[in-house]
Amino acid sequence: MSHAILSPSSAKRWINCPPSALINAEAPQQDTVYTREGTLAHAVAELKARKYFLGVGPRKYAADLKKLKTDELWQDEMDRHTDTYLEVLKDLAAAFPEPPHVALEVQVNFSEYVPEGFGTADCLMIGGNVLQIVDFKYGKGVDVDAVENPQMMLYALGALLDYEAIYDIDLVRMAIVQPRTKAEPATWEISAEGLRRWAGAVVAPAAALAAKGKGEFAEGDWCRFCAIRGSCRARAGANTALEDFGMKLPPELNNEEVARALTLGQRLASWLSDLQDYALRACLEGREIPGFKAVEGRSVRAWTNQDDAFNAARSAGVPEEMLYERKPVTLAALEKLMGKKPFAEALADYVTTPPGKPTLAPESDKRPAITNKTTAEDDFADELPF
Repeated sequence: MSHAILSPSSAKRWINCPPSALINAEAPQQDTVYTREGTLAHAVAELKARKYFLGVGPRKYAADLKKLKTDELWQDEMDRHTDTYLEVLKDLAAAFPEPPHVALEVQVNFSEYVPEGFGTADCLMIGGNVLQIVDFKYGKGVDVDAVENPQMMLYALGALLDYEAIYDIDLVRMAIVQPRTKAEPATWEISAEGLRRWAGAVVAPAAALAAKGKGEFAEGDWCRFCAIRGSCRARAGANTALEDFGMKLPPELNNEEVARALTLGQRLASWLSDLQDYALRACLEGREIPGFKAVEGRSVRAWTNQDDAFNAARSAGVPEEMLYERKPVTLAALEKLMGKKPFAEALADYVTTPPGKPTLAPESDKRPAITNKTTAEDDFADELPF
């Protein structure tokens, strides 16, 4: 698989922090169990979509799926989540007045706005004057929103440019299917003209700087997967801005100052974690971080062979019932074991969902705000004798 230096997946970072693009392009790519798991899930999802939309034969489908299931990272839940992806595609296709043109894992080109800019869209559908872009995300660590999502907008831009000679597209719809974090896809839409305006006013200027390694470094939530997130000077400067508060304690701050300190503090915690990771790697590589060193962490004992150990314990007189603990399975585990529908039919009357413990969240969080503050009507009702 080829990857563009100014790729859609990293667009939020290079649009906001242009010089980070070339630095990340030169950094070694880290292949983790999560990226490999995502790649496998995408392959399964694509195969199912090809069978339904493009007519992959049953024998080839069965053989290809069987091969994918031999992967060491295969888990049965992957079957369920990729089925969810396919159901979303079916629903989106059915929403068109007539069967749309469907393309899967299609490379789109937006080099008109971004030097050597291209990307691969998981699925696109075109019917009438509507372009639908769909992205499948298997990860569950970060909940991805579709609203003004630069990655999705670049996919849509490339598809718009690639297909405009064939289709008269006025409206662009985007959907992110992330079945491990939410039941319904995240969606957003924009006019084709609005997408072009964004590309000209926002993307093109940032891409011109990013391609040359120019522009200003900037700190933000786009730092999450940056190769230099631990040692970046701009990020350090933003986080050490907590010094602006001196030695004041929160009770001495007004609410606006508390809000600012909380925002900076959350970023500081993330930055400090990345900084520690960077320093540890440096020490392990033999580089010196003055005042720090890498040491062996706490070790946890483990059996070399549990079955043999338990046999030896029995021989030493330990009763069988002392070797195992019996405990009930969790609600979630039983639902997974039975399946959602049978679980709901048999056990719905025994399940309750109490309110969650109050927790602080940024204003952008989609959950409704809660408060303990009572209204005048509540206070008056509490005083009534009946």
